This record gives sequence, structure tokens and C-alpha cells, in this order.
Amino acid sequence: MAWVKFLRKPGGSLGRAYQPGSTLSLAPTKGLLNEPGQNSCFLNSAVQVLWQLDIFRRSLRVLTGHVCQGEACIFCALKTMFAQFQHSREKALPSDNVRHALAESFRDAQRFQLGLMDDAAECFENILERIHFHLVPSRDADMCTSRSCIAHQKFAMTLYEQCVCRSCGASSDPLPFTEFVRYISTTALCNEVERMLERHERFRPEMFAELLQAANTAGDYRKCPSNCGQKLKIRRVLMNCPEIVTIGLVWDSEHSDLTEDVVRNLATHLYLPGVVYLCSFFSLLFL
Repeated sequence: MAWVKFLRKPGGSLGRAYQPGSTLSLAPTKGLLNEPGQNSCFLNSAVQVLWQLDIFRRSLRVLTGHVCQGEACIFCALKTMFAQFQHSREKALPSDNVRHALAESFRDAQRFQLGLMDDAAECFENILERIHFHLVPSRDADMCTSRSCIAHQKFAMTLYEQCVCRSCGASSDPLPFTEFVRYISTTALCNEVERMLERHERFRPEMFAELLQAANTAGDYRKCPSNCGQKLKIRRVLMNCPEIVTIGLVWDSEHSDLTEDVVRNLATHLYLPGVVYLCSFFSLLFL
């Protein structure tokens, strides 16, 4: 699930508010083929997400210089796929080029191999990591700040996590990390909704971000750094301003019965400071 920032003029309509280069996608939509035995649904969903993000699609289109890996070059395969999306008259297209490049890239790890099912979210993240490698192979992927790396410039959230004790004032050393996707358990999310209803609170769309944060930190308590006896929740603090924030909903089983509950509680906008601490860069994200 991709949450993207969209700047809407007050009182403006969609047509008047959209500007080229915004993160809102007005791209023509085509399907991707998944023939019997291909098992490419996980890849197709990841490619469709990337295509529908206008700010990523436009940035990829203008890039040419990269470290090409031949048959294993996901950068080339994705650019070819996007060109077909834009110019082909077919309603459904094969994703074979990207599938072969992905399989070749991860042949040694035996991931994303031809004909085998795999995880869509992991596929999405690995495509972004490979794009980073093709553009800035000399940079550490964990803390990349290169302006030419569209994977990190568009998607990466640079955070640190820390425990702060309000009782004694002690704090742990900040632990920095980078993530492309913030994962939330659907079970934990639905449990937080139930707790909210038990408090007789009425669900409002602006509360969705708080529910996500509560679900993300549910049961995640740490000892006070000074061992004063307090149990502390971890704080995750955003340090940059990502142009695209991706929330991944994790199903705890293959046959979950929570689908309707999750869909019913989704909101179409996200107040980012409700999800992470101390985010003062921007406030509202639209689905």
C-alpha cells in the first residue's frame, strides 16, 4: 500500500490541483499478464505500484546513466516495462523482462526464481535496492543520501529509535536505520480499533495514523536504560522528508478473516506525525 504526498489547493478540484511532477498518478492503467505456471502475481503487483507513482515514474524516465548488469539489469528491464505501459495499445502486457532480470539478479540467493511464487512486499523492496545498486553502487544502501538515487530520494525513511524514561530521565543511545516500507500487522491494527471502540471513541479518519503507530509498537516494551524499573515503549523518530511513504499491511496467516475489517478501517489520508515522532516536515499524505 503506497501513501503518497499530494498538495491540493484549498477548495480546488483534482484537475486544477494536479501539477506535472506531483506524486499523484494520472497514468493510463494496463494490466500485467500472469499465465498459468508463471506465478508472477507478486512481481506484477510491485511493478504496478511503482508505475502508478507519478513522481517515481517521471524520475526513472529521465535517468539514463547507470551500472548495467546485462540480463540481470532490473533498471533496464523496468524502464522497458514502463515504456510499454506508456506506448503499447495492448490492455495487458507481459512482465517477462522484469521477471527474468529479477531471477537472474537473485540466482545465487535462489529468490524470485522463474515459475516460483514469492513475497510481493519483499519483491518491492528488493527492486528498490537493486535500483540503488545500479545508480550509486559505491554508496552504502543503509544511509544513502545521493541525489541521483531515486530509490532513496523518493522512498527511504531515515529514522532512529530510542528509549526515553520519563521517570528518571535516562535515555538509550539512538539507533539509526533506513526503511523503504513501514510494516503493520493487520491483527494488531484491528485489535487497536477494538480497544478504541471499547473506550467508546468514534473512529475518525484522522485517527488512522495513531492506530497505525499503536499497532506498530504494540507489546514492544524495553527496560529503562538506567534500570530504574520502568518499562518503556520505543520511539521511532523520522529525520528526513521522504516524498513517498509506503505502509505494508502484514497478514498473520494465509487465510485471515480480517480483510473486511481492515478495508473498513482504512483512511484515504495519513497524518504522518501520528505514525512517527517529531516529524515536522509535512503533515498530510493522501492515498
